[in-house]
Amino acid sequence: MTTRTLAAALVLVGALGSPAAAQRKIVIDPGHGGQDPGGVGTGMQEKNVVLDTCQRFKALLEADTADNAGGGSWAVFLTRSDDTFVELSARASYANSKGADRFMSIHSNAFGDTSANGTETFSYTGTGEGAALRNLVQDEMIKAWGLTNRGNKTANFAVLRETSMPAELHELAFITNASDAQKLASTDERQKAAEAHLKAIQRHFDIPPYIPGGGGGGGDTGRISGLVVDDDGPIEGATISVDSGQSVVTPAGGTFEITDVPTGTRGLTVSAPGHEETVVQVEVSAGDQADTEIHLDRSADGGGGGGGGDAGIGQDPSADGNDIQAGCGCQAGSPGAGPSWFSLFALLLVAWRVRRLRRDRSPGA
Repeated sequence: MTTRTLAAALVLVGALGSPAAAQRKIVIDPGHGGQDPGGVGTGMQEKNVVLDTCQRFKALLEADTADNAGGGSWAVFLTRSDDTFVELSARASYANSKGADRFMSIHSNAFGDTSANGTETFSYTGTGEGAALRNLVQDEMIKAWGLTNRGNKTANFAVLRETSMPAELHELAFITNASDAQKLASTDERQKAAEAHLKAIQRHFDIPPYIPGGGGGGGDTGRISGLVVDDDGPIEGATISVDSGQSVVTPAGGTFEITDVPTGTRGLTVSAPGHEETVVQVEVSAGDQADTEIHLDRSADGGGGGGGGDAGIGQDPSADGNDIQAGCGCQAGSPGAGPSWFSLFALLLVAWRVRRLRRDRSPGA
């Protein structure tokens, strides 16, 4: 082997062995979903806030992988990518099946006493790689949001206990606290939370913190801000996906904001439970904000009879679209037939007992 060939081989081995070159599998877990809203307060539901934050985190990891100027290389997976319910054990099993290197779960807190506030992060044990990642997430989130530091803690959560890789679970803030909720409701702040998680996982693998694209907001990117409505008003829980890869979910009020969108005509796919999916075109200019209002029509089978209100709310997800009492399976017979025959039988029985009572009480009986 020549000296030049040996040198080239050493460079290649060094590149493959470097922390930035090694691709890591990251499973991101947005808490709750579907019929489980998680914490509810200040006009928001936890499931929507954390899904949006997790989608932003995923987009950043993918952008980091594509950006050769710095950062790391990641294969990224979400335990849920829309408003569906996933069992806790299924979340852990999914991460295990992917052979994930790390598991990162994002939640928001809630408490009856609305004065409770702050940020905290959990791992299964107080030592090891899971705890080390936990500490970095907490550190970056305190820097990003500046909320009360509730500390690094341990907990016997199923997603921490049943995952076979180092794992952490982060509580962004209290959705029931008015001050904390300002952070949770802001798309800019949720973007900062996603960037904090990116920096934490980069530091965890000894990669210098790096925001792909230099943090966005200028150059050849812009942002899209808007409102999703139907005939009844703003829609909470609508998913807006841009053809450039970003995706967000609307909180209460139906508003949304998407940052670091490449310039040009962008296609937005917008969907919401009980509504027809639609695609709209938005023109994005460098460094500017494009404003849009998106109207969704209710789907033909989305609302059931009666009109008004959000389609499907309060219904058993296992039911087939009939009345919310349907799907129990504990009553037999055709609806309406049983009660009429039972009522007739009861009346005959009462009449028979009255006649017998009168006969028994009559003179000479």
